[in-house]
Amino acid sequence: MTNDPGLFETIYTTRALRRFKPDPVPDEVLFQLFDAAIRASSGQNAQDWRWIIIRDAAIKRQLKEWALEGWTRYAARYGSEEEIAALPRNQRLSLNSVRDLAHGLDRVPVIVAVLGMKGRHSTPGGSTFPAVQNFQLAARALGLGSSIFNLPMRDRLYEMLGIPETNQLYCLLPIGYPVDKQGPLNRKPVKAVVFDEKYGAGWAFAEAQPESGWGDRWLRP
Repeated sequence: MTNDPGLFETIYTTRALRRFKPDPVPDEVLFQLFDAAIRASSGQNAQDWRWIIIRDAAIKRQLKEWALEGWTRYAARYGSEEEIAALPRNQRLSLNSVRDLAHGLDRVPVIVAVLGMKGRHSTPGGSTFPAVQNFQLAARALGLGSSIFNLPMRDRLYEMLGIPETNQLYCLLPIGYPVDKQGPLNRKPVKAVVFDEKYGAGWAFAEAQPESGWGDRWLRP
């Protein structure tokens, strides 16, 4: 395990990472991720999240096949490889990492399937994704990378993983020790997305802050 970088540095530097080293993720590390995940809030304290650890090579090969099918449809929105290469840098790099994950999904050390009980909450997933965020922040703190990756999701996955009809599959989380680095995130400034009292009304305090936000307060030199 690595030294915990601290809450705010973790938040300000947790990227969606999709390229992984082949190193296995020890059980004690996985346990810490899940133990952190289940500390999240849960509507009516239902705690109906469920998690499936996927390390079986045959299942990962099937997931890769489905991911490649999904990638073909997804990439078609952006045109040819040449058109993707002409996209803005941030968008191009993100697409390339999704492509690389689809092609290398069978080599990802661990894939976690995230479930919740069907019909348990008025907002499906609303009591599951806070736990997913905890999981991903804990992964970052322990030197791992992760991302939500739903290209391989198929109805057949329910049977393959033995998921009961009472549960819904919300997302897949490939995790491992990343090839790429965590780091500061490019985000729209707070003033562009937060309004004061009414939609579209500027918040004077946010408008006076740097567009880059306050990340520099928390990032180690």
